[in-house]
Amino acid sequence: MIVKDRLRMVATRSAAALATATLFALAGGASAQDKPAAPGPIVKTLLQATATADGKAFAYPDGKPLVTARLVELPPGGEIIRHRHAVSPFVYILEGELTIASDSMPTQVYKAGDSYIEQAAWHSGRNLGATPVRLLSVYPSAEGVALSERPQ
Repeated sequence: MIVKDRLRMVATRSAAALATATLFALAGGASAQDKPAAPGPIVKTLLQATATADGKAFAYPDGKPLVTARLVELPPGGEIIRHRHAVSPFVYILEGELTIASDSMPTQVYKAGDSYIEQAAWHSGRNLGATPVRLLSVYPSAEGVALSERPQ
C-alpha cells in the first residue's frame, strides 16, 4: 500500500512537471532554439562625398591601389605643419577640436564626431584647445604616391 501511494505521488508530480514544461515550451522559453536573435549592427554613415572640404573634385591616382589608415594625436598647442595631399584623405575627429587654416577657404574648426575629406589646397592644423585631438585619417591612394607634401 505504501509503495502504491508512493508511486501514485511520483506519477502525479511527474505529470505536473511534464505539464509545466509543456506550457513553458509553448510560451517560448524552454528551447535553446527559441533564443532571440542577436541584435544586428547599428550603421551610421559618417560621410559620403565627391569633393574635398574646399569643393574640389577628387580622383584616385593610377597604379596599384593602396589604402593607409593613421591614428593621429595632437597635444594641446600642437600643430600639423603646412602641407597638401596628392589624394585628399578622409578624416574623422575622435576627440578634441582641430582648427584648419587653408589657402582656399576660411578657417574651419572640426570637433569630435565631425568627418570630412581634407582640402586639396595648402593647409595646416592646430590644436587650440586644452585637451588632445585624436583623429583617424584614411588615405585612398596608390603605391608610390606620397601621402602628403610640404612646401619647399
